[in-house]
Amino acid sequence: MGFIKTIGFDADDTLWHNERFFGEAQTALKDLLSEYADDETISKAILEMQRQNVETLGYGIKSFTIAMMQVALDLSKEELDTQSMRSIINIGKEMMAHPVDFIDGVVEVLDNLSETYELVLITKGDLMDQERKVSLSNIDKWIKNIEIVSEKHSTTYKNIFSRLGNIDESVMVGNSIKSDAVPAVQAGAWGIHVPYPITWELELAEPMTDHERYFEAKSLLNAADIIRSI
Repeated sequence: MGFIKTIGFDADDTLWHNERFFGEAQTALKDLLSEYADDETISKAILEMQRQNVETLGYGIKSFTIAMMQVALDLSKEELDTQSMRSIINIGKEMMAHPVDFIDGVVEVLDNLSETYELVLITKGDLMDQERKVSLSNIDKWIKNIEIVSEKHSTTYKNIFSRLGNIDESVMVGNSIKSDAVPAVQAGAWGIHVPYPITWELELAEPMTDHERYFEAKSLLNAADIIRSI
């Protein structure tokens, strides 16, 4: 083991698939609203509604379902029938029932790193849904420290990593530049961005490629190699 002692992992789209289910839900909503607006208009309306709601409703499936309902009412000028509104609620419920599907390489990486490093899961989103996925994944086989937070700021990482060890001996690994890698570096830790094929627009940010504690990895396996090299 090198310099790093503590490794933080994001959950959604870092350890298991998540964003693709939101894409499937949007497709279903577009089918429901096809007589009121085209696909592009619906996509833009959902994104803008989520942007408006995030400060009060936070992240996750429940806030997304509310956004879908608000968009449906707005685009239909409140003419959408009750059955269609119930269908939107069911879309949200179906999202909550999806099984946990690990991304390729996750089990191998966790098997390896958990033998040597202190691991912590740091995820944001709806508390009930995140707890459900944590339970279904049996992630506690590898990670004993579970942190479900409302937002990921530099102070979030400073508080968590300081509690587990030294900040400068800690690294955060995740698919979001904005929520995982950058605020961890700003807190004094190291940050590794592992891209996922789909990135939610509200998580887009500029990488800190000129910072010595910021890294871009091609995969979780590559991230593990980077951690060992620090």
